[in-house]
Order: sequence, then C-alpha cells, then structure tokens
Amino acid sequence: GSNTLYYPGCVTRYALPEIQKQYEHLLRRAGVDFIVLSGEMLCCGSPVKRAGYVSDFEELKRKNLEIFARFSVRKVITNCPGCYHTLKHDYGLEAYHASQILFQRLTTARQRQTAPNNSPLTYHDPCHLGRWSGVFEEPRQLLTHAGWDVTELPDNRDHSLCCGAGGGLKSNFPQLADTIARERLAQVTTGRLCTACPLCYAHFKENADGVQV
Repeated sequence: GSNTLYYPGCVTRYALPEIQKQYEHLLRRAGVDFIVLSGEMLCCGSPVKRAGYVSDFEELKRKNLEIFARFSVRKVITNCPGCYHTLKHDYGLEAYHASQILFQRLTTARQRQTAPNNSPLTYHDPCHLGRWSGVFEEPRQLLTHAGWDVTELPDNRDHSLCCGAGGGLKSNFPQLADTIARERLAQVTTGRLCTACPLCYAHFKENADGVQV
C-alpha cells in the first residue's frame, strides 16, 4: 500500500513542536490518515536552494526521495509553505499545504466552531503560499469557518509584504528582517495576526509588541 506523509519541515519540527502537535491533531480530527517520519526526516532543501547551493540541494532531494520511496509515500502534506512549494515544484511530488487538505474536509467537518465573540483577526499571506503558489482562499475560509471575522492588511494576496524572515534575510541581516516585521505588524488594527507559515509566525511573534500572533 501507499502512505500519506505529514512533513512538518525544519522550522516547525525543531523550533515550534507545539505547532506540529496542533497540525497533527487537526489532520486527525479531519479524518486524514497519515504517517510521520520523525527519525528519518531531512530538510527539504528549500533554504539551501534559495541560498544558491544547488548541488547540496540536489543531494538532499535525492536522499529524501529515497526515504519517501522506502516508506511508500505517495502523497505529502506539510504546514510549511517553503516545503510545500519545494516538494511540489522541485521534487514533482503530489504535495499539499495543510490548509488545502483541511479546507477539502470542511464539507464533512463537524458543525461550525465559534471563536470568542466572533472576534476580528487579521490574516497575512506568506510569500511561498500566496504569491508563489496561489493559495489564498483556503486559510481564510478555514478561519471564517472557525468563527473568526477575517480582516485584510493593506497589502494582501499577490501584493502581500514579506514578513522579513525569508530568503535568508533573517540569518544574514537580522536587524533589517526585524524592521520589516515591525512595519508589517504596525499595519494590524485588530490586535491579532494569523499566518499559515511557521517562519512568518515565529518571526512576527519575536517582534510583536501589543499584537497577538
């Protein structure tokens, strides 16, 4: 038989294990049957490729494809937009962002969950998920379904601003990355910001002053 793999990606696995647990819980609750390769997982290679190390990326890709074949992985679900774009377009796999899978399951989901007082919440489009992959509506629909009143930032969807952490900026120019995040956070009027990318989430959380991320 074949397996569906939940692939959290490095940022989630090592820096945000609580987010990994939440995604696993949501996927199970939505009736998704999946496996996790904790001990076997390697980086998908997205940061390596974006930094220009093409041969290192190809080596990671080769090793990952061997691992996936060994565990009969047919389909991959990830909550990381960078991993999603890489696994789908660079690896050529049947890959999905978690928001796409959870959105597909909405029709069979239990009755609508209601957020406290139908509270307002602002959504930020991650670069790899939005502009790069065209996934805009699924995260918004999921938030609306959960009872949130989703509001938009001035620059959204195709015109969304980068959080400042991607493309190696946070590693190489941390002060610039922080400045970009604070400019984005200053646009939030609801006091609450949500994003579908673990790197955006962690970076905004580090720079949030008075905004709940």
